[in-house]
Amino acid sequence: MNKHTEIGQMYEDLKQYFNDNLGLLKKDSLLKNSQFSLEFAHETENFYKFCMLPELADKVIVGIGGAFSAGKSSFLNGILGRKILSVEIDPTTSIPTYLIHGEHQKIKAVLKNAQQQDLSLEQFKSLTHHAEQELYELTENIDLILLNQPEQRWPHLAFLDTPGYSNHEDIEQGLCDAHIAKVQLNDAQCLIWLISADQGVISQSDIEFLKTIRSDIPKLVVISRADKKSPDDLSEIKRLTQYTLAQDQIDVIDVLALSARQPGNFDRHRLDKYLVQWSSKYQESRILENFNQYFDAMKKHLQTMEKQIEVDQFQRKLFEKIHQLAVYADIDIETQWQKYLADQAKIEQERQEKLAAYQTELEREALKIEQEKALQQARYEHEREMLRTQDLAAKAEQIKQQTQKPQRRSLEQILEDAQDNISRPSAGIYVIDDIYSIRKKTEKAIKAYAYEGDGEYGKYNDDPLVLVDTTTLFKNAENGLYLTYSELYCKDMLSKRFFIRLNDIQSIRFDKSDSKLSINGKEVLYVPQENLKVPMVNLVTALKTYIEQ
Repeated sequence: MNKHTEIGQMYEDLKQYFNDNLGLLKKDSLLKNSQFSLEFAHETENFYKFCMLPELADKVIVGIGGAFSAGKSSFLNGILGRKILSVEIDPTTSIPTYLIHGEHQKIKAVLKNAQQQDLSLEQFKSLTHHAEQELYELTENIDLILLNQPEQRWPHLAFLDTPGYSNHEDIEQGLCDAHIAKVQLNDAQCLIWLISADQGVISQSDIEFLKTIRSDIPKLVVISRADKKSPDDLSEIKRLTQYTLAQDQIDVIDVLALSARQPGNFDRHRLDKYLVQWSSKYQESRILENFNQYFDAMKKHLQTMEKQIEVDQFQRKLFEKIHQLAVYADIDIETQWQKYLADQAKIEQERQEKLAAYQTELEREALKIEQEKALQQARYEHEREMLRTQDLAAKAEQIKQQTQKPQRRSLEQILEDAQDNISRPSAGIYVIDDIYSIRKKTEKAIKAYAYEGDGEYGKYNDDPLVLVDTTTLFKNAENGLYLTYSELYCKDMLSKRFFIRLNDIQSIRFDKSDSKLSINGKEVLYVPQENLKVPMVNLVTALKTYIEQ
């Protein structure tokens, strides 16, 4: 089994592990899981290509990006000093192309089945511009093209000519070449973004695309087709472009103007200066850093620490497989791997510290609860003992009172004993025996009597015992007296309402000479009828008997 085949099997194992565990992410993440799956597919495919192409392993990848027809291929042709790449690329058939230095021109296609195939210059140009029928099948099976060219003067750089885009929404939906370009540019170490001078200034769709590119990637903006504008126009275009980028908080190191027709003019010397700087800075593949961003965004939406730990375990196993593939393919991601391990160790230590603190707090709370339970039990036992003592004392007092004096009689009993004396006159006096036969009329009289005014004393829920008025039961009741089991209502001659509970009465008397009823020393009722004096005396006598017993 050759090395390419072994790398292919390790790559398939990596994809299979991801797909087998994708349900874990779909279950609890609020992210678009289909989007994450798509990001993973593109990231791993891009990494896989580097594993299959050792020529790119030690190169600084300079991504060439821009909208469709922004002049990317013309820009690269201008750098080479000769027309190698087709400048009229069909967006539906464009193929990502890496341009590196080589002693001799050599064009190699990496196929989707991991095989490699050498191409002639004529085949290469046909593939990237309306492939003929006989090359159509080959075009469909090519993942990328590696172009070795002597005119590429920077041995440590690999220029990546990415597909253009025509709609930024496609990027988020993962459609067509736009999403592929986004993933490839995020894996680059540096970025050159092409804007046609015909636009006049950077477009909003360019701005939105650049926001999807990692902020730590150095970005150089190049105004292409500079020969079509005057120097003043170019200066204004560059100024407006820099201003617009700054407004959208997109950092760029410079904005240059170039022309493929005049490759040595305009800002070419400044471009060469940046390329020399980039060529001296080697950076390893960003695959683990890119995946870390995806996982960090996902973990923000997980609700529990248990779910975070599950995703962390999935991420750890995934990164182990990526690291093993990188080591076998001689791709250097060791710095990222060690940083990831250190970060995970720190996170795990923090979790253990939180867990220990949480356990200590649980034990403290458990002890507090036990102490509170013991205190409550002691209070309960004390209160029960107090109640038992109070109950015994109350029973003892009750027995003592029962032995010392006769048992207290109820008001109803006293009134029943005195009802003959109270009800002897025929006008306006009824006792309990008569109440039920005239209940409705009595209630009507009580309502007229007790609910007059603000209704504060309007209570007639007790069964009435006695109702006395100055003429009859059903007329002129406002000057009468109404007695229940627990309360007494009446009005004096000035129609002021009187209300008192029986257990609040300290003294009660009826002055026969003046026909006045007084309670607690206050006159509350005047009874002018001569024939009511005797019954009223008997009623007061019964009340006094009840109150004073």
